[in-house]
Amino acid sequence: MGVDVFIGRQAELADIVALLEGERHVTLTGAAGVGKTSLALHVARALEHELPGGVHVLDLYDAPDDLSSLIEMLADVIGVRGQPNVSTLQSLADQLAPHPSLIVLDTCDRVVGAAGLLVDLLLRSVGALRILATSRQPLGLPDERRYLVDGLRAEDAVQLLTTLADGRLDGVDPAELCERLDHLPLAITLAATGPHPIADDVPVTASSDRRHSSMQAAYGWGHELCTPGERLLWARASAFSGLFDLEAAQHVCAGDGLTSDDVRGALLGLLGKSVVIRQERECGIRYRLSYTAREYGAARLEHLGEAGEMRRRHRDYFLDLSARADTGWRSRQLEWHQRLAVDRADLRTAIDYCYSTPGEHGKGLEMVVNLWFLWTCCGMQALGDDLLRRGLDLDRAPSPIRVNALLLHAWVLIERGDLDDAERILAECDAAGSGAAAYLSQLQAHLAVLRGDVGDSLRLIKDARVRHREAGNVVPGLLTTYIVMATALMLGGHHDEAASVLNEGRNLCHTCGDYWTLTRLDLLLAQAQHLAGDSAATASTRDSLHIARLLDDSISLIEGLEMSVVIAETEEEDELATILLGASDAASKQVEVPPCRRSPVLSTMLRTSELRLRGRVNRAKFHQLIELGGSTSLPAAVEHALQGTSP
Repeated sequence: MGVDVFIGRQAELADIVALLEGERHVTLTGAAGVGKTSLALHVARALEHELPGGVHVLDLYDAPDDLSSLIEMLADVIGVRGQPNVSTLQSLADQLAPHPSLIVLDTCDRVVGAAGLLVDLLLRSVGALRILATSRQPLGLPDERRYLVDGLRAEDAVQLLTTLADGRLDGVDPAELCERLDHLPLAITLAATGPHPIADDVPVTASSDRRHSSMQAAYGWGHELCTPGERLLWARASAFSGLFDLEAAQHVCAGDGLTSDDVRGALLGLLGKSVVIRQERECGIRYRLSYTAREYGAARLEHLGEAGEMRRRHRDYFLDLSARADTGWRSRQLEWHQRLAVDRADLRTAIDYCYSTPGEHGKGLEMVVNLWFLWTCCGMQALGDDLLRRGLDLDRAPSPIRVNALLLHAWVLIERGDLDDAERILAECDAAGSGAAAYLSQLQAHLAVLRGDVGDSLRLIKDARVRHREAGNVVPGLLTTYIVMATALMLGGHHDEAASVLNEGRNLCHTCGDYWTLTRLDLLLAQAQHLAGDSAATASTRDSLHIARLLDDSISLIEGLEMSVVIAETEEEDELATILLGASDAASKQVEVPPCRRSPVLSTMLRTSELRLRGRVNRAKFHQLIELGGSTSLPAAVEHALQGTSP
């Protein structure tokens, strides 16, 4: 099978053909391997029968950066015959002038200057001429229309891989492999048509194209076009695993040949050459290297002997960022959640560096502790559990960081429903004579309430609240005690007192900007309102779901779904209730949250609602609706709960 398979570019093809109807000069730009040449050639084929003057393709890969040479090469392609006392350019213009035509200048990267002059001269000389160029950077002409070619859509990338692989994907997830290859057609083609069986760590190294014998060769060719500063930044920026901003690039990459201003200029240069990709995120402008560009840069960094230094500087930056995040979360939770959602890959890389480097284990554990809210509030309990276990095993020396890590690990385990392990860890904190007595009492109270021990829970949580107040620790200390306090009161049947505590806590959350605790308190308030027969429970549940969705708090989202089941069942909206029951159960299994994790009050209400549904809904219909809910994603199920409608 040939490798020139054109998949997923029909929209781009139509866009470019339409552009050339109104624009005289269009340049396709994009990263190495993105398929600029293939797309340009398909445009040429689409237009060759529509232009009386024809379509002429000139490959400039081997061309010298000299205008006269390019004019002669184009004359050869078009078949222009020389005339006495007439320049070759004039002969070209004379032959092209009578009829509309298209010239495709492919791979202008090495000859951007000369190619730009050629385009300018041709467009001035021939009124009916259109020019389509391909280059990793624009030619820089005033009337040039740049069209950025990006990687394939995920589904098209998978289709390309599976079509070319022809049954050679044993044990390989095509979507995951395509994502690793940044959905680049060339990288996918090389992976699928190489001489060896496809593997998750497949090297992209096989092609008959002289320019692209591998993706590494393609980037090596682009590397030659960069300035020394751009090359150095390319190598150093390979230390980043994901997206980075200018501040991070300057902190990690500046020095030893690059000033902060040099980094800014080199970053813009790499962006212009399509080595770096720019993305606009809610937290600002970010940049990234594609997977293959990063691999190439990492190899250059090793060659320069700077790999160890860059990894250390990368760690230092993200250790400092984690400390800033710890402080910032207390008043700007949504802002820091958005920021760290972008930085998670690099935070993980920095932690892994510490854990794999002798003498650095403590700094890794410090980072994990600084990022406590990711593991407790933002749906990352499983990862937090793993990172805390690893760090605590590596760094066993007594220290304040270790005590804080133990307390945090107990909190994460409680969130995950692993109550026995949490109790064991809290016993170690108690035996160590921890100075964090308020958190110790608070977590012990949380354990007690989940086990139904109301008296012990209230005694411990009151002690914790006194200690938090004395220390002036409002966020996350005092505010999170309202969760345990209200749960214990409701479990003890003191619903009015619980509602009063919840409203006090919610007001304080609004004052302090603690949205995560507000999510949990809104959900508990919904339970109290429902028990009191108050229809406001629906609004409180939806308020909780709205905020939990912003913070990716999967546990609160699941409990919000469960509360929605209870409300829908009470209102005899049996179809919606049953579907949401199936969705919440499937989501709980996916995030590994056992039933013992949920509020005991909610657990009782949910069990009662499920029994009623089973009694009212036909058995076959019930299982059909449960199955439908189980196949619904958590985000989709949450949207149905918010809208109050079935799928």
